[in-house]
Amino acid sequence: MTEKIATNEFSSDKEVHQLEFDDGANQHRTGSSFGAYFNIVCVIAGTGTLQLPLSLHQGGWISLIMIVLSACIAVYTGQLLIKCLYYDGVSRLPDYPSIGQAAFGKPGKFFVRVFYYSIQLGASCIYILLAGQNARGLLQSWGVNASEKVCIIVAAVVVCIPYIALKTLKEVAILAAFGAVATLVVVLTVVIEGFIQLPKLPPGFDNSHVFVHGSGLPIALASISFSYGGNVIYPHVEEGMRHPKSWPKVLAAAIGTITGMYLLISICGYYVYGNMTESPIYLNLPQNAGYYISVILITIHVIFAAPILLTSFANEMEMIFKIDRKYHSAPKEFFLRASLRSVVIVVLTVIALFLPYVPDLMSLIGALSNCIIVFVAPIVLYFKLFGWRSVSKLELLWCLIVVAIGLLGCVLGAKDAIISLINNIEKDKQV
Repeated sequence: MTEKIATNEFSSDKEVHQLEFDDGANQHRTGSSFGAYFNIVCVIAGTGTLQLPLSLHQGGWISLIMIVLSACIAVYTGQLLIKCLYYDGVSRLPDYPSIGQAAFGKPGKFFVRVFYYSIQLGASCIYILLAGQNARGLLQSWGVNASEKVCIIVAAVVVCIPYIALKTLKEVAILAAFGAVATLVVVLTVVIEGFIQLPKLPPGFDNSHVFVHGSGLPIALASISFSYGGNVIYPHVEEGMRHPKSWPKVLAAAIGTITGMYLLISICGYYVYGNMTESPIYLNLPQNAGYYISVILITIHVIFAAPILLTSFANEMEMIFKIDRKYHSAPKEFFLRASLRSVVIVVLTVIALFLPYVPDLMSLIGALSNCIIVFVAPIVLYFKLFGWRSVSKLELLWCLIVVAIGLLGCVLGAKDAIISLINNIEKDKQV
């Protein structure tokens, strides 16, 4: 469905926060700005807190600049993306793939959908896999011998419950708030434990650092890009906001919060552990209270984050298949929705059972999809809809740099991630 805007005039330089909606369009806009903020933080922050210390090891201290640069790009392209939803000044496009169709027809819609859905489903698959692996590790440390596959299946069932019960993103905002707080506690725990452990590191522990590690920069860029891959939920988050004019502030605040957590845990992790930095970062911690707190909370986070990503995906599928109260009675609508979402969980669980390589999967998805969806597509689509003359020469140069970074990260990052994934699979076969 589209939303009518209370004006018939629209110029390419009009900001999102200047848009106002009539009362009819606002009927479903009941979500708060805080709810939108927590949705963004919860979906984006968890993966980066686990992976980015390793990204510093892969690329060196210069990767900190890449983190800040990626944050700026995420804010910029996130605002461009929402502006594209209102490109004609008459109606609001419903989602990201629809922008692709408006710009390039059906091929554009298909192209965006491939990368768009791979992020939503791929990241959710990783979350289920990570939750299962964490649960198994905790049980084993407590003397309980549990199968990894069983733990992954149980994690999928736990994710499935809120996924089926909660229909839209504004309803899962409470999960997002808990997930965001859990991530912050993990960051603080790792930082405190890291500096406590620093003077106790054994002799010969290689915690040396480098400023730049050229061969590792592409894979580091891919991981950093993945860590800002929130564009897939932005249209749905903004759609539910009671005050859409607050979108730029909400997005900037969320990305700023996420970046602060990323920098804190990345600097601490790489400074303390250097060349011995692992992913997830809590693997570097001694198995004490801090370790268990980190594992439990990050597991809670990914269990809460997965339904947010999957709900965004499900809302689009339900729109396509007309699973809505407008077409069905309440019991039938719920049955169809529950059936569709259950099938999605089953498919993701089967995938998670056969490719349990979290760091490599994270990097591969980041390289193939996030670099396109976060860096490249918003700018290309914006230029197609509004024209490249709608921006200044300086901004045009900035856009070209962003696209170049995205394409470089996509190609080189995907290559390194695929090689790493194949090597790990072959290594496991030899054991």
